[in-house]
Amino acid sequence: MADTWSEILDAVLRPARPALAACLRAREEHLVVRKAVVDARANAVAACVRAIESARAAVFASDDGVVTRRMTELEREWRRLSRPDPDGGLMDLWARIAPRSWLDRKPWRDSAPEDRLDVAVALAADSENAEVAEAAIERLRVALAANGAVLGPRVRWCAGAVEGAGGGELVATLLAAPLAVARLACAERPVPERAWILEGAERIQRAVHDDALARFPARPGLARDLAHAAYVDHLWHASGCDAATNPVTALRALWKTGYVLSAEDAESVTVEVPALAPLTPLT
Repeated sequence: MADTWSEILDAVLRPARPALAACLRAREEHLVVRKAVVDARANAVAACVRAIESARAAVFASDDGVVTRRMTELEREWRRLSRPDPDGGLMDLWARIAPRSWLDRKPWRDSAPEDRLDVAVALAADSENAEVAEAAIERLRVALAANGAVLGPRVRWCAGAVEGAGGGELVATLLAAPLAVARLACAERPVPERAWILEGAERIQRAVHDDALARFPARPGLARDLAHAAYVDHLWHASGCDAATNPVTALRALWKTGYVLSAEDAESVTVEVPALAPLTPLT
């Protein structure tokens, strides 16, 4: 039996993350180690700078303009020490917390650098569910293609919501072609039945929108996305369109995992990784 819209809304932005506790502990341990690494590097850089200044003073004192080999070695060492680890040691943490099937994947790399640690922890804590979300996106891609629409082939995982300009138009854009198919099928129904179908679609759209907005008051765009999908879904089924090519079925499956789409283009589709819960200090 298909999940009701209320059950789907219960899950939106609430991924299960069964391994969260273990991943958060690993995150805290990682941060302790990284602080020690950063402090040690800072001390080494400071010592190297002092040595360079001392060597430079010796060159000036000799007044012969000869730059010693030691000076060159110190400057090379300073450049090495000053070059930061682009992943901040995240590769080591990922090797500890990611499932084996994901070790060669780094889905957190599509997020902004400051978000990558949290995204890595969130996905490692919910890897099976994230794979279900990716499978739902693939079914969405197939269903859209059957209705003449295209979804980018690559899945990107990024932190943060995309609200504001254009917010709430993503799903409407994705479902434009399927909606046209459903409307054409509805138009072929007798007038009384057609009116009943449209009234039912508008009624469920309002209900889902109001429920979603009450749950996510800071996310009006998401509420519109969910409501529009509910409208298309009702219209699709009531008009007798092929259930196998209904793209909203895949969207419902995606939302049931807790994840939502935040952007799409010809190359990729972006999935929002909801924020981690506030951390508690290690004891």
